[in-house]
Amino acid sequence: MTKRRLPLRGRPKGFTIVEVMIAIALLAALTGMVWSSISALYRTRDIVEERSARMQAVRITMDRLTKEVASAFVAGPEFGGEELPGEEDPEASTDPSSEMPKVFGMFGEEDNIHFTGFAHQRTVEGERAGYGAEIGYFIREDRDEEGESVRYLMRRVDTSFDERLERGGILQKVLRDVEEIEFEYWDPGATQIGSLEEIAAEGKWVDRWDTTRREFAGRLPTRVRITLTLAPLGPMKNSQVFMTQVQTGMSEVLEY
Repeated sequence: MTKRRLPLRGRPKGFTIVEVMIAIALLAALTGMVWSSISALYRTRDIVEERSARMQAVRITMDRLTKEVASAFVAGPEFGGEELPGEEDPEASTDPSSEMPKVFGMFGEEDNIHFTGFAHQRTVEGERAGYGAEIGYFIREDRDEEGESVRYLMRRVDTSFDERLERGGILQKVLRDVEEIEFEYWDPGATQIGSLEEIAAEGKWVDRWDTTRREFAGRLPTRVRITLTLAPLGPMKNSQVFMTQVQTGMSEVLEY
């Protein structure tokens, strides 16, 4: 006779509600950790891309600015410009209806610069313009595409020379989020004979240059120091400062 085995009484199959809740809590915690890591990764990527884009924009801007300042020139009556102080022609016409003399040179202050330079690039086919132009840089506050107020570094270019260096032409937004830009001009002084140390000792940095004034007539600063300050980006708390110096290639008046 076969004996019947009684079913064993033990723990019921399945999970208790407590175990299910613990499992859900662990899964939620793991999901949160993974999502937090992914979010941090994407934020880091966005910050790196934004910084890289800004550095590229700064590099292009400073490269263009320095090349254009290096091409600055000052000219006199031979090119239709005004006569230099002390070299006025007494027989020149004083007819008020005669054409105003053009201004070639530089008008620079601490926060803006305007000059004539051989740096114009013709991008329009058939454009009736040479390589010379009036060029200017300054800061202007304007609205961006999202309607936010932004400080831009502006570039002005005018291929028509006239009696005002700082007016006219086409405006371009070059760089955004600019807190300030500072220009300093190296005045080598009157002494140009002697050793390099003696000549350098006579020079000084000035915060204004105006070739229409007798003090600076017929000459340009031999060097221009440029300091560009940008607003903090992303998690950065401090402003970004970029500084460079550029040597002008033609600091004396053109005579040919």
